[in-house]
Amino acid sequence: MKRKSNHALVIGGTGMLAGVSTFLAKEGYSVSVIGRTAAKFEKLKASSPPDSVFPIQVDFYSEALYTEVEKSIAERGPFDLIISWTPNYRALEQICEMNSQAGSFRLIHVKGSRRFFEDEEIVIPGNCTYEKVFLGFVIEGETSRWLTNDEISNGVIQQIASMRDERIVGQLIPYSARPM
Repeated sequence: MKRKSNHALVIGGTGMLAGVSTFLAKEGYSVSVIGRTAAKFEKLKASSPPDSVFPIQVDFYSEALYTEVEKSIAERGPFDLIISWTPNYRALEQICEMNSQAGSFRLIHVKGSRRFFEDEEIVIPGNCTYEKVFLGFVIEGETSRWLTNDEISNGVIQQIASMRDERIVGQLIPYSARPM
C-alpha cells in the first residue's frame, strides 16, 4: 500500500469535535470522520474545503466500523493522526492496531472529566504516540457549566499543536464543583 501523507481520523468528528475536523481539513489533511448523522456530515462538508472530509457513517459499536476504517485506509493511506472521543476503548485499540502497519502516528484520546480520576488502560502499538485530553468544566460565579463544543475543539486543536502528553481543557478540581 502506498503511503499518502496527512490523513486524519476523527471519531465523533461531527459533534463536539466538528471544529477539529474543519481545522484539520483547512490545514490540508484528508479527514475521515466517524459519525452517525448524515445531516451533520453535510454541515461539516459545507464548512470545509472541497474534497477534504470523508464521512464514515457508522455507529462506533457496529461491526461495520472495521470494514469502513479499512476502506478509508485503503483509499487515503494510513492515518497520521487519530483523534477519538469514545468510551469504547477496545474498538479504539483495534483501529490503532489496524493502522499500525503505517509508520509512526499519533492518537489524541479525548476523555470526560471522570476519566481523569478513574480510568482504564488502553493498549496501543509501539509506533503510536498516545496523548490525552481531559474535558472539564467552567466555574462562573456560584455555578458551573460544561464546556461548549467550541471550547472543546479549541482545546484539542491546542493539543495538536503542542504534542504534550496530557492536557486539561477547563478545570477538573474541585471535582465536586462540576455541573450536575
